Amino acid sequence: MSKIKMIAVDMDGTFLNGQMEYDRHRFWKLFKIMKQRDIKFVVASGNQYYQLISFFENRDNEMMFVAENGSYISEYGKAIKVTEFSVKAKQSILEFVRNKDELINVFCAKDRAYMLTNPERKSFIGQWYHRLEEVSSFDLITDAMIKFNINCKDEDTYRYIDLIRQSLPAEVDAVTSGHGSIDLIVRGCHKAFGLKLLADKYGISADEMIVFGDGGNDIEMLKMAKYSYAMENAPKNVKESAKFIAPSNEDQGVLTTLEQLLF
Repeated sequence: MSKIKMIAVDMDGTFLNGQMEYDRHRFWKLFKIMKQRDIKFVVASGNQYYQLISFFENRDNEMMFVAENGSYISEYGKAIKVTEFSVKAKQSILEFVRNKDELINVFCAKDRAYMLTNPERKSFIGQWYHRLEEVSSFDLITDAMIKFNINCKDEDTYRYIDLIRQSLPAEVDAVTSGHGSIDLIVRGCHKAFGLKLLADKYGISADEMIVFGDGGNDIEMLKMAKYSYAMENAPKNVKESAKFIAPSNEDQGVLTTLEQLLF
């Protein structure tokens, strides 16, 4: 194995178990080794930055984050790249979801997220968006849009993705992490984009990266890294995009694999 200089992990379904937890003692022991060896640790997730840092004792000044599926990139506590939709694309997205009451939608901006007023749904969505506000209409939001999240029935996911690709401008891409969650992002600004931006800054090549993922939104970064691991619980198309298979997220597959590789 080449000398490893960067390790990137997805969160839901990869690093976290079904209770949105992980073995913290095992991780911080590994993290200490990473720091000693100057290995960059990157969290690459579709989730909000402020939610992600809460999993790591808010020690964001010691690690990097590719949040919002690549739209928000943070280096040691500082946002270094935030990608925004054009006004035209933003309006097209809002028109697309208008009157589709079967969907749960989240408008993602740099410093907060918004959803339409619904206290019951807010408690659910708030698991992934720690800075979340309710509004009576998305049209009232003046913030730039960096991502838009759509939640539909799991079985409707690819029907909506096809509809999005047919209906919205080419600037808009749709990716899914599974379970009916669809993220609309600026085309080309996916997790691999963010990971490469950080790696290039430190002269790290794809041959010096370990990457873990389980969803469709991980495919680009799995294909990019030399040492790419799909989780055992990942769907077939994700496994086919990776070079190796790690034990499932319920078995702490990321930590088990890293212990084997780093010790």
